[in-house]
Amino acid sequence: MTIAREKSNMLQGLAPSLAALSCIALSGCSDGYYRHHGSSAPGRSFSLPTCPSAATPVRVVAIDTDAQLATDAGKGAGVLVEYMNGGHWHISTVCDTAISGYRCDFDVTAQVIGGKVTNLLAEQIESTDIATSYCADTAVLGVTTGADFDGLWFDTTAGATVRITAALGQTLYENIFFWIHEGVVREDAAANPLELTPTAP
Repeated sequence: MTIAREKSNMLQGLAPSLAALSCIALSGCSDGYYRHHGSSAPGRSFSLPTCPSAATPVRVVAIDTDAQLATDAGKGAGVLVEYMNGGHWHISTVCDTAISGYRCDFDVTAQVIGGKVTNLLAEQIESTDIATSYCADTAVLGVTTGADFDGLWFDTTAGATVRITAALGQTLYENIFFWIHEGVVREDAAANPLELTPTAP
């Protein structure tokens, strides 16, 4: 079954089905990045700088404008990134809970290069999760994801480049990101952080 995730002003774009995201793709995957099903995380800590520096060069890739990702919740672990025309970004997390019986702890920052984040909107998060901004240029998402999606919408200047850093179980995996370029689902970032530039504003 494909999980549909919509925002009221989201434009309809590509919606290719992701291949089952696998923990095998995250080398070193183990129970260490999971949180046992049913546990709580009162006052959860955040493992990344909440106001990161963009001083160090990182890999830059293109992301298709108005292209949407679709996958089954609970079937694999990863961070999904989408960009909608006009400066609307969507970041969501998915875990292989339906397979493993565990939940995944994700910490994510999205830093606008030379700009600001506005209009933050949390999506399906729980009371112990974090979806906020501590400085003008960065959105922060800290979630424990199970057999659903957790996510965050935010706006930037149209066409702005965004640097995304993501930790799974406090570990930076290089191929944790999924996005669409030239109509193809990409998972070959080989970088974390990763900068994404929309193909059209």
